[in-house]
Amino acid sequence: MDGKEGVVRYSDSDLAEFKAVIEKKMALAKEQLDSLQEQIMEISENIGDEHGGDWVDDSSNNSDVEMLNNMAIRQRKFIQDLDNALVRIRNKVYGICVVTGELIDKRRLLAVPTTTKSLSAKTDARKLDEERMITGPTKTPYVKGNDDDEEEEEAAKKKKKPTKPKIISKIIRKPSATPAQSRPPIDEDDEDEDDNL
Repeated sequence: MDGKEGVVRYSDSDLAEFKAVIEKKMALAKEQLDSLQEQIMEISENIGDEHGGDWVDDSSNNSDVEMLNNMAIRQRKFIQDLDNALVRIRNKVYGICVVTGELIDKRRLLAVPTTTKSLSAKTDARKLDEERMITGPTKTPYVKGNDDDEEEEEAAKKKKKPTKPKIISKIIRKPSATPAQSRPPIDEDDEDEDDNL
């Protein structure tokens, strides 16, 4: 670790070691991405060749393509994270926690070379997220130039009085059959006139 100018960072030899690990993982990740893309193309071509195929097969093929696409998206993100790690190595800031500013443990960096947080910062962030999920989002204060924030909060509380829900109902009745008496009587003479035509 280098102590130049009061900045704590990993030495150039450590950074070279990290760079080798990252480049190895990058090559493997790119091979896996190419394999995923070939599989997607193969399935897509087979779908196009089968005219009038079984809908179950089509559904299965579509779900396979969707799963492979999701895997490819994750792989692209991993490659991008590895690229970002290489940039941090070039800038000589690789291995410095973005939260605490302390060095991330070397074993952690070798295991997860894309990490930007130390283990303690990661667990603190996870605990904070869990607390937010349990208690709900916290209200961040809005700071104005005046001290009338309390008055505004009280006014907002008055405006937000709980209201009773309004029940809206509509009665729908079945149409009843009209009684036979209300229908006009059938004139038998009219039927005879139709026969004469």
